[in-house]
Amino acid sequence: GSLIGTSRSDPMLPNLEAATVQGLEDDLKIIVKRLTGPLSALDIVTISGMGGIGKTTLARKAYDHLTIRYHFDLHIWVTISQEFRFRTVLLHALHCISKHTNIFNANDYDKMKDSELADLVQKKLKGRRYLVVEYFPSSRILLTTRETAVAMYVDSTSPHHMNLLNLENSWKLLRDNVFGPENDHPHELEKIGKEIVEKCKGLPLTILVIAGYLSKMARTLETWKDVVRILGEIQLLSPSRLNA
Repeated sequence: GSLIGTSRSDPMLPNLEAATVQGLEDDLKIIVKRLTGPLSALDIVTISGMGGIGKTTLARKAYDHLTIRYHFDLHIWVTISQEFRFRTVLLHALHCISKHTNIFNANDYDKMKDSELADLVQKKLKGRRYLVVEYFPSSRILLTTRETAVAMYVDSTSPHHMNLLNLENSWKLLRDNVFGPENDHPHELEKIGKEIVEKCKGLPLTILVIAGYLSKMARTLETWKDVVRILGEIQLLSPSRLNA
């Protein structure tokens, strides 16, 4: 079978996928089970949630999971922006397929029409289990979206909605990305650190932005108190800024 994942990326934002995000273990088990379930027909698995909550991170962890790697014949990851070109998506899909088939001639593909590229993708996927193209059974589509309505439209039976991180997992995420996974941190910063992540409202991306700032600053109580004050001011002036 084959697995195709899609995501949107912004080079200006911290790499959420590279970070160790706490609290995704249960979500990951659910998604992997859905993707490898004993359904004979095409199944679309959706991951929904607000921006910065870790949808793409969860999708990537599922995509790279050892169980998924063994279950599907092909694995294709396509990044789609709001202004994506269909041709670019097809070329990237063919490139991913070629990693498994050892056949990739970029010059030939460049000369082909979009319709010919689409036919070629279908031809290469036919008879395999894969995630995206509808024509064949035992394939899976893994879709991430901020819009609950979109998730319900394509996966009305059981869309997977991601929840915000709780306080403890939020603090672990901040702590690990400021002080490292060995957790060698000044204990006097723990209380103020939890005040900081409380103001991040459980959003992993927001926490990572703050962690990136704190990792470059003096690790003092005064500095962290300043961050709490600034976050409080941001929430008062524009409550949606930390929840974008």
